[in-house]
Amino acid sequence: MDATKIQLVQNSFALVVPISEHAAVIFYAKLFEKDPSLKVLFRGDMAEQGKKLMTMIATAVNGLSKLDEIVPAVKDLGTRHAGYGVTDSMYDTVGAALIETLEVGLGEQFTDQVKEAWIEAYTILATTMKNAVSEAENKPGLTPFKIKLVQDSFKLVVSNSEQTAAIFYHKLFEKDPSLKKLFSGDMKEQGKKLMAMIATAVNGLTDLGRIVPAVKDLGVRHAGYGVTDSMYDTVGAALLETLEVELGKAFSPTVKNAWTEVYITLATTMKNASTSVKKTPEKKWFEFWK
Repeated sequence: MDATKIQLVQNSFALVVPISEHAAVIFYAKLFEKDPSLKVLFRGDMAEQGKKLMTMIATAVNGLSKLDEIVPAVKDLGTRHAGYGVTDSMYDTVGAALIETLEVGLGEQFTDQVKEAWIEAYTILATTMKNAVSEAENKPGLTPFKIKLVQDSFKLVVSNSEQTAAIFYHKLFEKDPSLKKLFSGDMKEQGKKLMAMIATAVNGLTDLGRIVPAVKDLGVRHAGYGVTDSMYDTVGAALLETLEVELGKAFSPTVKNAWTEVYITLATTMKNASTSVKKTPEKKWFEFWK
């Protein structure tokens, strides 16, 4: 991006700064008009969200003249956005909303040359963010990036944990009705135990070595309750479908892949630990979630 275009972007943005609050309102109106389903990705005070948006744009715009220096921060922003469920196609929608917002805010001063400069600047930054996500996603193993995706997305369902548990059991019994008889007692209490167990596992991912012994022990105990490998597969499928319902757009393919890898890692650890244990099918499987 040459110096002339950078100057056009920076000079035009300086005209937006005094009306930044109004510009943010216009932006979100344009964004949700283009894709109403994106509203679920924004929670909390939209006025505060708008301030963060304008601060982020200001940082990027001011850093265009030293692009190499801000690339690491832009990449980090991309990976964090992935944790919120942002996909490649969403960047296109955001870009279109941004250009239309500038057109409204700048009026006649949003010339063709200014528009072209903004499109180039946004394309460079968005491509950098998307590439950062692609690189992080394709790294083998349970990487810090994937762990953060799981932990950040799980935070979004914690406040609605009772409903999440209810959806999970509905999905589980829908997939295998025969499992329903293995659960007894108060299902709400059972749901609380389920969510507490998931929370413990998710929070422990940042120090996987520490929780592996507990995961293995859980696998051994499950073997004693008659849990089979196919049951793990059913539970995993029900869990992913539950997250898809609860997170909506935030459950992007990148987030789904991270959850899948986490579940496979934990379930495999449990299954391997149980291979030497003699199973006793007469035990009730509802103990699985205790």
